[in-house]
Amino acid sequence: MQMDAIILDGDQRSALAATRSLGRRGMAVAVGAESDRSLAACSRYSRDRFHYPSPYRDPDSFFNCIGDYAARHRGAVLFPMTDVTVGELLRRRHELQEMVTLPFVDFERYAAASDKANLLAIAETLGVPTPRTIFAGNDNTDIDGIVAGATKIGYPLVIKPSMSRIRTRNGWIQAGVRYAEDCEALRQELEREACRSVPLLIQERIEGPGIGIFLLLHRGEIVAKFAHRRIREKPPSGGVGVLCEGIEAPVEALDSATKLLQKFDWTGVAMVEFKLDRRDRRFKLMEINGRFWGSLQLAISSGVDFPYLLFQLAAGEKIDPPRGYDVGLRSRWELGDLDHLFLRLRKTPSELALPADAPSRGKVLKEFASAFIDPSIHHEVFRWSDPGPFFFEAQHYLSDLI
Repeated sequence: MQMDAIILDGDQRSALAATRSLGRRGMAVAVGAESDRSLAACSRYSRDRFHYPSPYRDPDSFFNCIGDYAARHRGAVLFPMTDVTVGELLRRRHELQEMVTLPFVDFERYAAASDKANLLAIAETLGVPTPRTIFAGNDNTDIDGIVAGATKIGYPLVIKPSMSRIRTRNGWIQAGVRYAEDCEALRQELEREACRSVPLLIQERIEGPGIGIFLLLHRGEIVAKFAHRRIREKPPSGGVGVLCEGIEAPVEALDSATKLLQKFDWTGVAMVEFKLDRRDRRFKLMEINGRFWGSLQLAISSGVDFPYLLFQLAAGEKIDPPRGYDVGLRSRWELGDLDHLFLRLRKTPSELALPADAPSRGKVLKEFASAFIDPSIHHEVFRWSDPGPFFFEAQHYLSDLI
């Protein structure tokens, strides 16, 4: 069977959302993952599934496997869902262009937007608000100077690698965000071997809600837009949204996101992340993800079907973009929200690096329970019409828990 779309990273919730989006419209969708069974492959909308070597541990074998599958389904649109798979495919996209369509910008622009240090430098030239930041080179030789400069910003501080994923000769490694409450903690982090592989951003901690501006562009022109705010995250200090709400795009954040992506002459989807600084009520830039995002289902449920719109764009079809979307709809990743609850009940606010105004455990428990009866909340994974992915995820969750 000829496939219309090939969706990778089948264990990502964004892959499930895209599979359901395209499959409901009658398209033949194939789902690839590192294992034969995955979250999206368990959907009834998946017509075919296949597995490939790990792109994290063996990028070359991964690429060759995708190339072999693409050669058997020429003309399909290819949707990678993570930074690693997007990066690996864009790096060698010329080897795929005769077989499938990869609806993303070129590798150079994608890498430039993903590099947080480069992004902040561009944001400064465009007048986009950012957290106060100092940069530490990947050798970190002048630790005393870095600590002295960081102390002028004030604690607590956020320590971010310039790249969330780092490609090495032995595959990809993940570089996480860390926190420093004082100069001694910062010094210890700078001396860690893991911090020496890429430059670091040392930033003031912005306390306030996180929002995402989601855009689909074609050669720098906006085709569709959506915005959400994160209500609960995993980990609770900031990370993946487990309960999100669709909102009207704040004018300042939308303007900043548009200017940044137009600077890159962007084509495709992107999520630009901001935090609202409670001190001056301004939206401070966090990062750009030049791919689909975890809360993709919320945008689709609210009326902006990004996977289908991107498919139309890739196929050269006429696009009828939505004029608006439903504001106030909430989307809940059920098991992610359960993880958030477990973390809040098991650890103290200081252990979780939470701000002083974080809700109490009792309030967290009450809000978790009330989500089951709130009519504005839509479940992200569970669907009565397509229950397979939820049962697959629940099985793995219980297995890991045991």
